[in-house]
Amino acid sequence: MDDAPTAHPIVKALLQLLRAQDRSGAWDAEPDAALLEPFIVTKATKREMPLIGDPDPDILWRVDLYYAAIAWEIERRSGRAIIPMVNIHHEGWGRVVLIAGRLVAVKAHVRELHRFGFEDLGTMIAKAEKLVAEGVAAIEQFPAVADA
Repeated sequence: MDDAPTAHPIVKALLQLLRAQDRSGAWDAEPDAALLEPFIVTKATKREMPLIGDPDPDILWRVDLYYAAIAWEIERRSGRAIIPMVNIHHEGWGRVVLIAGRLVAVKAHVRELHRFGFEDLGTMIAKAEKLVAEGVAAIEQFPAVADA
C-alpha cells in the first residue's frame, strides 16, 4: 500500500480512531496498511460474499469509524462540532447522518453492509472527500442552523 494515501487527513483520522480503540496497545506496532486492510474489499471479493445475512459486528464497527473520521474532517474544516449518527438494520441497510447543531450536514444510505469496503484506498478517500465537501458546503450555506 502506497504511503501517499495514508498521509491524507481522512485516512490519518481513521488511523487515529482505530488506534484509539486498542486499549492494550497491541496495534501500536502494526503498520498503517495492516489496520486499513479490512476497509479494502475488491469487487472480486464482494462477488464471493453472500447477498444476505446479518452484518458482522466488526463491519458495523468499521462503518462507525469511517463515518466518525469523515465527521472529524468536517469539524476540522468547518470549525463546528459534528455528531455522526448511524442507524443500521440487522439485514444490512440503513442511514448515516452527520449533524452540526440542528443541521443535517450529510446524509448517506448504507446498503449491503456485510460487503462494506472500498476497491482501494484512493476510492475510499474520494468517497469520503465527497461527503466532507457536502458537509462543509451545507454548513457554509446554513451557518445559523449549524450553530443552533
